[in-house]
Amino acid sequence: MKSSGENVTETRTRKPAWVAVVAGVLGLVVAAHTAATFLWIAPENAFSRAVDEPLESAMDPVFQQNWSLFAPTPINVENSLEVRAFDADLEPSPWVDVTDLEITANFTHHLLPNRGSRPTRMLAARAYAQFNKLSDAELASLGNHYHQDAWLRLAEALEDADGASPAARRNLALQYDKVMAAYATEYVRATVTDLDPVYVQFRVVRQRATPFLQRGAPPSDPTIYTFGRRPMYEFPRQDSDAFGDAIARFQG
Repeated sequence: MKSSGENVTETRTRKPAWVAVVAGVLGLVVAAHTAATFLWIAPENAFSRAVDEPLESAMDPVFQQNWSLFAPTPINVENSLEVRAFDADLEPSPWVDVTDLEITANFTHHLLPNRGSRPTRMLAARAYAQFNKLSDAELASLGNHYHQDAWLRLAEALEDADGASPAARRNLALQYDKVMAAYATEYVRATVTDLDPVYVQFRVVRQRATPFLQRGAPPSDPTIYTFGRRPMYEFPRQDSDAFGDAIARFQG
């Protein structure tokens, strides 16, 4: 027979019911995320195609997995972002490789470079990964010029294009388009002095590495994905002064 002291101890150590509820909910979340990750990285199959849109909404862009870092096919392409400006008369400034500027300023001759200091290389690679999933008609829409109501009109064009992708993929493509426009906007504000910028344009340049066995051969021609002109764009709380200071340091 248990003593009263043992009963008191047993009462004190008993977990509240809400702890079990929270643990159960967390377990379900972890199990669901694990299942979604498995479907996301597994070879395409009938089930993954059936849940393509909600799966892409859940995984992209935060949980995106890219196994091309590893053998047998490691990454062999460099992605760069180039930008330029236009004035009201559509007079362009020269194309500038902003990725090369970042790499030169933050990686060249640096013993311990900061991986976070190459945003345009990661932006270009991730944007290409999404745009590469779009149909030819959708890519053609991205290459068109939009001067007013740019992303509303672009969203409508993507939706009406032949072979339109799921809404989640189109929305992600629009978001990347805006981000590249915002980066181009800040860059031309900080650097372009020979014209008054009104529009920006950007392109993703993919340069494939020369295979080791052909290392003496000249590099292959790059693949260039050019997007149409966009109005200058700025996200809320975007810090133009800080961006300008960073570009000045890069060019210093």
